[in-house]
Amino acid sequence: MKVCAFGELLIDVTPNGTSEKGFPVYEFNPGGAPANVAVALQNLGQKASFIGQVGDDHFGHFLAGVLKEKRVDIDALLFNKDYLTTLAIVSLTEGGERSFSFYRKEGADVMITPNAKFLEKINEADIFHIGSVSMSDEPSRSTSFDLLDYAKNQGKIISYDPNLRELLWKDLMDAKTQIKKGLYFADIVKVSEEELFFITDEHNVEKGCEILVSEFDCKLILVTFGAQGCAYYFNKKLVKVLPFSVKAIDATGAGDGFLGGFLAKFMESGKKIEELSDAELLSFCRFANACGAHATTIRGAIGSLATYEKIEEMFGDI
Repeated sequence: MKVCAFGELLIDVTPNGTSEKGFPVYEFNPGGAPANVAVALQNLGQKASFIGQVGDDHFGHFLAGVLKEKRVDIDALLFNKDYLTTLAIVSLTEGGERSFSFYRKEGADVMITPNAKFLEKINEADIFHIGSVSMSDEPSRSTSFDLLDYAKNQGKIISYDPNLRELLWKDLMDAKTQIKKGLYFADIVKVSEEELFFITDEHNVEKGCEILVSEFDCKLILVTFGAQGCAYYFNKKLVKVLPFSVKAIDATGAGDGFLGGFLAKFMESGKKIEELSDAELLSFCRFANACGAHATTIRGAIGSLATYEKIEEMFGDI
């Protein structure tokens, strides 16, 4: 199986201590949630392509080089001379939790329009993965829904991350509307507890998942609780999965590492979503939790994504 991921590829500007003069020092880390998922899959031995757009600038070519080094298929990655690569400024707490601010006005990932190369890569894939960041502004919003519609009509499995970044939206009601619109296409949804509350206005996780299934016909819901692990909702049943305890320094990319870990196991199974057993889902989520935990122990996103060797080294045979 192969995944085609679409969306933002950007630079995470991450705190890295202070200089001798006492000023903050920042590290330029490659990131962007859909790109992170593509790298996570390649790290775990699965095939992934990334379709999107960066600036024809230093950062854009740096990001392309990173994905190429990670063996992600970037044949349909576009370089645009008219727009700059997006920067995400990351702020970290002592426990590694992060918040973002963005240099993204008319960023290359926002100004993306449909391209025939994108459709070719979707055709090659079994799973189309997308997040909601690309839905925040035009023209990337229309492009996102055009690609979702195409992928759905081609019978692809749709993996969706309602990745709420409040600062990217002019209006949170519009954010809710667009994120919900994406859910109508989704088969597998990875959502944080906070995002589930935002979408459904329901503070009971099980009831929130019920809404996603009944209203949007999603097949499988994965809910992440940060350091508290995750849960999956399948066949009208919510099952919680215990976390792995680590010393977290940067949670950037943890959710993407988690989803990449889950999708890798799902792809290895060769099964349809409907065919998965509770034992398999529990095993997949346990492994995904390990991948998410690993990502929090290293600064940045792409550089923190796990391999099977790293997971075994850190957590043993799981």
